Amino acid sequence: MAAAAAAEKDSSAMPKAWVEAPTLKDLLPELSRDEQLRREKRRVRKLPKERFAKVKPTDLSACFSTWMRTEDERDAFIIGRVQDALFHYNARHKGGEFDAVKPLMEARVSFRGQIWFHLNFWARSRSTNIIKRFFAEVHYMYNHDIRTPVVEICTIIQEPLSQHRSSCAFCPADLDILHPKGSRKFVCGNDKDRFEQRLEACGSLCPEMPFSCPHKGTSKSSYPSTQTRTDGLQ
Repeated sequence: MAAAAAAEKDSSAMPKAWVEAPTLKDLLPELSRDEQLRREKRRVRKLPKERFAKVKPTDLSACFSTWMRTEDERDAFIIGRVQDALFHYNARHKGGEFDAVKPLMEARVSFRGQIWFHLNFWARSRSTNIIKRFFAEVHYMYNHDIRTPVVEICTIIQEPLSQHRSSCAFCPADLDILHPKGSRKFVCGNDKDRFEQRLEACGSLCPEMPFSCPHKGTSKSSYPSTQTRTDGLQ
């Protein structure tokens, strides 16, 4: 227990400060062939339009829509949970630390009185410079104004990527959040407990798919880019 606590305090476990993610064009040469093919297949399939594409401006107060934001703003919406997950991973993999490259996608659900998140993101190895895809399950405990992240799992999604499911009891397949093999690898939404777990949807609090938003300097909707959060999370 003491060793684990010491590891958590080790500054080397802290992911590097977040900077803007590279564009897909710049990132592609650094991705594995498997990731490149997955991106190409999704582009060719022309995924369904964003979940918020049909949301009227007058409905924005009832739905935390992110469809009008820039790609950087979209990433900023997710990166805090990515950094919490990576800190947990790095503290337990000395010499094998990673730093965030790009938040890919997240889904959220209400479970056991808390908001739980499933995430996929790309991170770069400090030792090999190779980019890997990660899955993480994160939720938060609150004590007055103090928010403490609880990372149930943060693990590399090993290739081939096709061996992993992109859905669970609360992650829709179209979000393309790859989950680790083994139904007990994550707590919320696993197959064995899905009927006993009473999962409550968190409305439409869902970011756009990665690389689908305009970049800085391009025109955006004149509507406000953010709405007031109701769950206290950033």
